[in-house]
Amino acid sequence: MTTKSSGFSLVELLVVIAIIGVLSAVGTLTYQGYISGTKKKAARNAMMQIALGQTEYYSNEGTYYYTDGDACAADSDVVDDNDGIEEELFNKGDVITYEMGYTMCIAEVGTSYLVVAENTSNTLRITLDANGSFTETDISD
Repeated sequence: MTTKSSGFSLVELLVVIAIIGVLSAVGTLTYQGYISGTKKKAARNAMMQIALGQTEYYSNEGTYYYTDGDACAADSDVVDDNDGIEEELFNKGDVITYEMGYTMCIAEVGTSYLVVAENTSNTLRITLDANGSFTETDISD
């Protein structure tokens, strides 16, 4: 005695839905990691542009441009410093964008400078010294 089935059973549909769920979860996590890495790379590129702007500023003014003296903390309270950096070093060009997810400031270190960037979730600080060396620090609590 044979029976003819013209559709899928409930178990088969649940298995397919579970597989799709797992694949979408993995895809979402991978995508978030990709976005985080892209934002970090964009921040590093902006920091390198700031370093180049500092070189030009120094050749014109005889000193470096600082936003916060020697106490520089690039948090959400220094968004105006981003505008100051762009005004002084890039003739009001839009180098530090909100979509980048980082705020930046420039600290005075002796006769040199240190560019500091912190992501808006306050979990990572990236610094760039005048010699072009990057340092990443986990600042999450």
